[in-house]
Amino acid sequence: EALLPTVTLSLAWGAEQMSRRNVLVRNLEAVETLGSTTFVCIDKTGTLTRNEMTVVQAWCPAGVATSPDPGYDPAGTVLVQGSPDAIRELARAAIRCSLGYAFEQDGAWRAHGDPMEAAIDVFARRLGLSTAQGTPAPPGELRYPFDPLRRRMSVEADGVISVKGAPDSVLPLCREADGATAVVDQLTSRGLRVIAVAARQVGASPTASAAEAERDLTLLGLLALEDPPRPLVHEALAACRRAGILVAMVTGDHPATAAAIATEVGLRGPDDPVHTGSELPEDDAALGALLDRPGVVVARVSPEQKLRIARALRARGHVVAMTGDGVNDGPALHEANVGIAMGKSGTDVAREAADLVLLDDRFASIVGGIELGRATYVNIRRFLTYHLTDNVAELTPFLFWALSGGTFPLALGVLQILALDIGTDTFTATALGAEPPGRHLLEGPPVRGRLMDRTVVRRAFGILGPTEALCSMGAFVASLLAAGWRPGAAYPTGAALDAASGAAFVTVVLAQVANALACRSSTRWPGSLGWTTNRLLGPAVAVGLGISASLLVIPFLARALGQSSPPLWGWAVAILAGPLLLAVDGVDKQVRRHRVALKSEAGGRPHSGG
Repeated sequence: EALLPTVTLSLAWGAEQMSRRNVLVRNLEAVETLGSTTFVCIDKTGTLTRNEMTVVQAWCPAGVATSPDPGYDPAGTVLVQGSPDAIRELARAAIRCSLGYAFEQDGAWRAHGDPMEAAIDVFARRLGLSTAQGTPAPPGELRYPFDPLRRRMSVEADGVISVKGAPDSVLPLCREADGATAVVDQLTSRGLRVIAVAARQVGASPTASAAEAERDLTLLGLLALEDPPRPLVHEALAACRRAGILVAMVTGDHPATAAAIATEVGLRGPDDPVHTGSELPEDDAALGALLDRPGVVVARVSPEQKLRIARALRARGHVVAMTGDGVNDGPALHEANVGIAMGKSGTDVAREAADLVLLDDRFASIVGGIELGRATYVNIRRFLTYHLTDNVAELTPFLFWALSGGTFPLALGVLQILALDIGTDTFTATALGAEPPGRHLLEGPPVRGRLMDRTVVRRAFGILGPTEALCSMGAFVASLLAAGWRPGAAYPTGAALDAASGAAFVTVVLAQVANALACRSSTRWPGSLGWTTNRLLGPAVAVGLGISASLLVIPFLARALGQSSPPLWGWAVAILAGPLLLAVDGVDKQVRRHRVALKSEAGGRPHSGG
């Protein structure tokens, strides 16, 4: 009865803690699944980088311009070498193909829409151009939107086609592009995002399709944008390596740009290969084998290829977390075990398809969410052990009664067991479900497997449960013996049975307090964890004890449950139950640590328990 609400509250607590780390949970089960993640596929822009772009260099056949001032303030400077008119024409054409712009709010300049387009708007304003961004489109304008397969967009207005897109998509459509390829290679090797801009005069008749419009173009130039890495990315990637989590960059950017950023943030080594979407094998098994390694970078990836990557990695047994922000990323986010949408730069479609929404778009927040997910998994095992231990103590009286053919008195009744499960244990178990993450949770791979593993079964049914049951039955028998009953005598009734049953009840309650402390860790003495680190546990225990006391001393409640205050001997056994259970638990943990140490010396991998 108490297990379902305890699990739900534990997941809800994990979701609340994740929201404080800017991870919004849309699917409650994703809290635990994120903790089991073994492979994370992340985009570059906005996740590893700030997504705060600046046009730092512009190149055209007639000149070069640099803008040393970062940010979206149009008051920055632009240094031009060569023809200023050619640079302005390049910026003017790029603006025609943009909808994003910079605006001032609360004394700071911010991006509206695509940060890349906002950076182009700022660059044009720094050149003295009037961009008029954010205003309705002029009459007669024909727009061919950006397509992830074409990797470019174009706008037709006033008899001119303006095209903006990836260099390897735009340059083949230009009549002449002498020297542009070498410039692209030089700029992308510095980790800059490069955009090619071209144009063509088409006359008064509108074109019929994008293919007809985007041909025989004249290259106006290249724009290089800088998007600096986010802080703490190095530390977050290092934490993933310690946690046994593989991280791959899956991006639509140029391979050289992706490689430079991945190397800068520490994702890949200098000798690690960089794959492109067109080079990926068609067979999913071969694709999974290709990507199942550290430091993977895959550039120029389409949404369909992201979907295949998620499917191939899952087929290899990985628990995959995939980030995405675009409309077409929905299938890949749905295919991954955990889909993570960008909250600041993502689309509504991506957020609807995702299990989690990254409110700040930061990779470090994903790592924080993984830590909390692991904590939730361990917490579920904590209160599962706690509940099952109580179940052993509650079941034992019925076994004694049944095996004796009804001649041995029944120590606990059904109402008493319901009172224990719902009235006292639920609060403490919920507090165990909110145990703070341990420092070791990101040390080593995630604990994957059943919640009911050998450790839970052994501790609940082999150590803690029998100890609690022995104490409970000992208090019951001691109380009956103190009242004059002897084994084989007539079935006791009246005040003697009620007092003995109350002793069994009190013993389970007090033993469960010690059990709660023992279940905080499967390997460590409770005192080493800090008695106040779980701020909910103390109040939960106090509430449980208060409810139990009221059920024992308030006459009409005690009569309804068939119990009364225990005799002296019953109290003595009940009070000793807690220390005895902690002592047995301490011995078990000491023996287990010794065995783990021996296994580690023999070359085995120690178990990373909670």
